[in-house]
Amino acid sequence: MLKKDPLLSFEKISKQWLFDLEHYTNEVLYQKPSETQWCLAELFDHIIRVARTYQLPNFNNCIQNNIRKGALKNGTAYLVFDLNIIPYKKIRMESFPTKVARDFNPLERDANELIEDFKLFINEVKRNATLLSNFDKKTKHFHPFFGMINAKEWFSLVEIHMRHHSKQKKRLESLKLS
Repeated sequence: MLKKDPLLSFEKISKQWLFDLEHYTNEVLYQKPSETQWCLAELFDHIIRVARTYQLPNFNNCIQNNIRKGALKNGTAYLVFDLNIIPYKKIRMESFPTKVARDFNPLERDANELIEDFKLFINEVKRNATLLSNFDKKTKHFHPFFGMINAKEWFSLVEIHMRHHSKQKKRLESLKLS
């Protein structure tokens, strides 16, 4: 089981990401390595979309005792949730079902709108954290990569997903403007 406080972990990374977002120039925010790769604006939008359409709704399914059965928690889940190790693996949007891929695919949004929405996202996550105080560890909801995971694990995925994308974020921040 997770030994770290998922809210504190989220607050730390989201504070840094927000600071960075507020200080990017438009050139840095919208610079793409190639036509098929995301810019930073799209990466931030993706983080928000995945949390809102997938991670937080499944977290709430666990809180509300809406179980979706599936395979047991697997070895990758053990690495991520119990040992705090994030195996770096590129995941293609095409590997998801069509609706999920559509929900996860980012938009290139206006910088000011993105900043405001990222602030709203941070507050949404913090509000959801209040539900963690008395969740049932036995109530789990299926995740296609991890198997059956509980509310605390679903909640932790918001921060874990951001850490998963940290290398991509650093790479995009360091692009030379052409």
